[in-house]
Amino acid sequence: MPYRLFCLLMAAVGIQAQQTPSINDTQIINLTPGLATQCGFSFKFDPMGNAMFFASLQNCFSQNMAVASGYKMTVVFSPSKNVMNVDEVQRKGYAIANTPTRLVLRSPHNAEETYLQNVAGVPMRVLSTSTFFEQKWLVTRVDATAVCPTPEAVAFTPEVITWYMPKHIDPLFSSDAFTMLEVYMGIDAKRLDTEEMAARNYSVLVTEAHIIVEIPVGAVGGNFKSHIQDDQYFVTYTIEPMLELLWIEEVAHENTSYKVLFPITTPPMARPPQVRNLPPSVTGNCDQENFHITVDYRNQEPFFVVLVGKRLLNHEFAQQYLTEGDTDFTITLPFSSPDAVFESVHSSVRSRLDVALLNPYNNMTIKYFSLACSFLKTLTECFSNGTMTALAVKVESAPGLNPGQLTLSDPACGPTYSDDRFAYFHFTVNSCGTTRKFINNVMLYENEISLPDELEVKLNATTSSEEEYQLKVSCYYVANITRTLAFLTRPRDNEPFAETGTGRLMVRMRLAQDASYNTFHQEEDYPVVTYLRQPLHFEVELTTSSDPKVALVLDHCWATLNEDRDSRPRWNLIINGCENPEDPYRVVFHPVEADARVRFPPHVKRFEAYMFSFAGDAVEPSGQVFVHCDVVICDASSPTGGPCSGQCVNQDNLKRGQRHVKDLFEERHVYVSSGYILWV
Repeated sequence: MPYRLFCLLMAAVGIQAQQTPSINDTQIINLTPGLATQCGFSFKFDPMGNAMFFASLQNCFSQNMAVASGYKMTVVFSPSKNVMNVDEVQRKGYAIANTPTRLVLRSPHNAEETYLQNVAGVPMRVLSTSTFFEQKWLVTRVDATAVCPTPEAVAFTPEVITWYMPKHIDPLFSSDAFTMLEVYMGIDAKRLDTEEMAARNYSVLVTEAHIIVEIPVGAVGGNFKSHIQDDQYFVTYTIEPMLELLWIEEVAHENTSYKVLFPITTPPMARPPQVRNLPPSVTGNCDQENFHITVDYRNQEPFFVVLVGKRLLNHEFAQQYLTEGDTDFTITLPFSSPDAVFESVHSSVRSRLDVALLNPYNNMTIKYFSLACSFLKTLTECFSNGTMTALAVKVESAPGLNPGQLTLSDPACGPTYSDDRFAYFHFTVNSCGTTRKFINNVMLYENEISLPDELEVKLNATTSSEEEYQLKVSCYYVANITRTLAFLTRPRDNEPFAETGTGRLMVRMRLAQDASYNTFHQEEDYPVVTYLRQPLHFEVELTTSSDPKVALVLDHCWATLNEDRDSRPRWNLIINGCENPEDPYRVVFHPVEADARVRFPPHVKRFEAYMFSFAGDAVEPSGQVFVHCDVVICDASSPTGGPCSGQCVNQDNLKRGQRHVKDLFEERHVYVSSGYILWV
């Protein structure tokens, strides 16, 4: 079975060869275009006019390459069946050489023996060969095929370049049964990760028949070039995308890898020349929570694109973080934004934000600005019930760190929550290897967040760094202390009223684990940890009544930073039974149907709210909220206005008015609160 690698034809062979003689250090070789193609060299200029020279590791003059000796080598080209020896191959402009384990055959794109083939509707240029190595009693045959894209594989609009590649490149496979394992995109032979692709607005779409690459005209990674034609000004945009593909043939169980670098240049586009003065200025400062970067473009049109961290400032980004002035704009970003990097963590968090202004025609940097500040943030919290929480952050000096692999002193104690930047720990002071010592009248509990030893060794091996990741966390409690308790009275909002009947009405609020409302968080689950903007599913239930005439209505619901429902700040979720119209993420009421658990649906109300943070702690990595509700118990048989009219029956009447005395005798208020909910 032949081995195949593509574009540069290389095949593994089990034969021996002599090395080429070394070249004298003083010898100068004139590298013509033809010789460069044969020997694996290329040459171009970057947008600044600097010469860029590229050499293949398998080039003609590398010490591991040699022309075949000790046997006769013959090359047969398909489909023409032309047969050539080594000298004839080289005279035709091809190059052929080998190492003890590889055959290398190079060809110009439009060589005589190449041919066009339509593959899934995409024109591709193909070179197919069979090479024979003949000795006295042995003939070895190596088949190799290269398939390269053509300019016809690209479509242009003034805004977007679209490159079509077949998903199944027929000439490369011996069967139709294959599985695609990997698809990677890069620019200038450098593979990009998904974050970098998103920042540049590149996209790769894999369909049933094609791999479709879309690149915005003017995107980072390419460059513009000016042209004058018939006294008119034009520009072209050039970029060199790369695709790396890996398939496995299901019958032979052999991998086929494919890598192609494909320079693309747009047709000339008519654009007026731009005349510019001095570059814009960039300044910045920090407050307790945010970076503030101001770009002043001095009465000019802002002829640049902005790169914040690794992300381009697009429309969606600008809507959220940018404030415009007459001749400037200000970007305000939280210190914990993914666009910033954490430099160090001690008693404070030192975070840095890098901003670059780029020329959209050639992507060269017009202005670079970096701002680093220290932010006083509580990374460890101590609770009176003997619970500790700690937040570990990934720092710039440990780029290979996976926060999810961090543990406490006991390696069995991993994070409650983690992502690619944070790890959040929640544990008790008598667990996870926490130590205790007494200092006078204080009990000090200490633990340490780090990588297990075997992972620390792997991290140092990948980052060429011997720096260990260690974060000490501690809590102290006063062993003996006397607290003074005070209370104040305040007037009632209304006079107490009597109710008919006997018995006690009990109401509870629970946080469901999902939208099914089948399972709920228990007391030991708190604090519940969730992401910002993730839905929270609340259920409020009248638990002790079997009266079908009684109905439960949510009059008001709100959130606070602590357990005190009267504390400030406060954000209203439900007002007079309706969604808060000022809330950008309004609550959603869910209907309740009778089932095995819910006997009387009027006794239950369900609503969905989205996890949020208060403006004052919008960038606190471990923010918290409590949710409270003012619940009204009504006589469902005689709704006479007010909250007993039903859940949000009049959304236009959101202001509380004076209620009739009769209403007070037909409703009863009960207050309920949720447990402690954390966001990260």
